[in-house]
Amino acid sequence: MRPPPGPESGRVGSGRVDSPAVILDNGTPADLTLAVESAVSPEGPVVRSMSARNREQSVRGRGRMLNRIARAAVGIVFMGLLASVGVGTAVAATTVNLDQWASTDLAWQNGNLNGNNSRYPEGGIVPFRLAMEGLSIGVHTIHINYDVTAGGHKAYDFLTTWNVTNAMGKSCAMSGGAISSMCPSLPVPSSAAFPNDPFVMDGLSVHGAQSYSAAPRRLTIWGGTIVSISAPTHSGPTSGNSSGDMLVRFRATGSGVLLAWGGHLGQSAYWNRLIGGVSDGAAMVSGSPWHMRTLQLDGSGNKNQDRSISPSAIVGELPPFALAPPTPRPTDPPTGAGGPPRTGGAPGAPVGNPQITIPPTSTDPLTAGGQPAESVIATTLATTGLGLLATLPALRRRRRRP
Repeated sequence: MRPPPGPESGRVGSGRVDSPAVILDNGTPADLTLAVESAVSPEGPVVRSMSARNREQSVRGRGRMLNRIARAAVGIVFMGLLASVGVGTAVAATTVNLDQWASTDLAWQNGNLNGNNSRYPEGGIVPFRLAMEGLSIGVHTIHINYDVTAGGHKAYDFLTTWNVTNAMGKSCAMSGGAISSMCPSLPVPSSAAFPNDPFVMDGLSVHGAQSYSAAPRRLTIWGGTIVSISAPTHSGPTSGNSSGDMLVRFRATGSGVLLAWGGHLGQSAYWNRLIGGVSDGAAMVSGSPWHMRTLQLDGSGNKNQDRSISPSAIVGELPPFALAPPTPRPTDPPTGAGGPPRTGGAPGAPVGNPQITIPPTSTDPLTAGGQPAESVIATTLATTGLGLLATLPALRRRRRRP
C-alpha cells in the first residue's frame, strides 16, 4: 500500500498534480495522476466540474427522473378520479348535526321538544334538518330511524316533506346546531319521494294513514342529489316500542350536504277510531318521549344523532286531509272573473294549506342529461390521463446542452 500523501499531495501546481492514495475495491492502488492532470485547464489550475460524458449521463438521468415523475402524476390523477366515481366515505373531520323545529319558540332546537317550547297537534308534522360537513365528493349512505310506536301508541307513523306546517323558509335559520356551511345562500334543492309503507298495525296500514293525512312526502337535499331511499323496515313489537328505518343513498357534490324531512304525528282519528276502535294516536303516549334518529353515516357508528319529543308537546288533532297540497278545481273561475280561485285537496276534503310548497323533483343522478354520470367521469378520466401521457415524449426529448 502506498503511504498516505504528504502535505503537498493533491495540490495543483504548475501543470503537475500529485495523485492521492486511492485503494480500489479489489485492494489494488489506483494512480489518478493522469485522470487529475487531464482535468486541469491549460490556462491554469482550474478543474472542470465534469467531463462531457458525465454531463450527457446526467442529462439522461434527469430525463429518466422526469419520466418517472410524470408517470407517478398520471397514477395519482387516475386514483383520484376513480375515487370520485366510487362510494364516498365519512372522513375523520366529518360532522353530523340534527335539529328539530320548536313550534312555539319558532326556532331550530338542537335538543328535545316538550310543552315549554312546542305545541303540535296529532296529524301535525315536526320538521327536521340534518347538516353533514367534511364529506368526500361521491355517494354516501345514512339511516333515518324513527319510533313508530311508543308504549304501544302510534308516534311518528311515517315521514313527510319538512316544511308542510312549520319552519317555512327557515332551512338556514341561525338557531340550533345544524347550520350548514352552505348558508345563508343554499344551492337550489332537489327532492325524492319517500316510498309507501304497507306495514299493518291493529288492522290498519301505514299507507292508509299516509292517504288519510294527504301530506306530501319527500326528502329534500341541498348540496347533492338523492340516489335512492329504501322502503321502511320495521322492528320491535307495536304493542310496545317499535321503530321504522330507511336507508338513504345520496351523492354529495361538495363537502357540505343538508337534508330536511318531517315526522308525522299519528292521528287518533285514523288510529284506531276509523274502524271503531279507541284513540291510539300520539296524544295517547304517556311518560317517555319518542325519538327521531340518524344512524351509521357510511357505516360509521360514531356519527349518530338522536332527538326526542315529549307527550307534553302534543295538543289537539288535525282533521282528515288537512295537509293535502292545494290544487285548483276544474270548476274554479279564473282570477278576476267572479273572485279568486278556490283551492283544496282531495275530493270532499277541507281546504288545503295555501302555504304548502314542494321542492323541485330531483332528476335521476345516473341519467342526468341523457348520459350516465359514471360515463362522464370515465370520459374525463381517460382524457386527462391521455393528455398527461402525451407529454412524456416531450419530457424525454428535453436535454440541457453542455
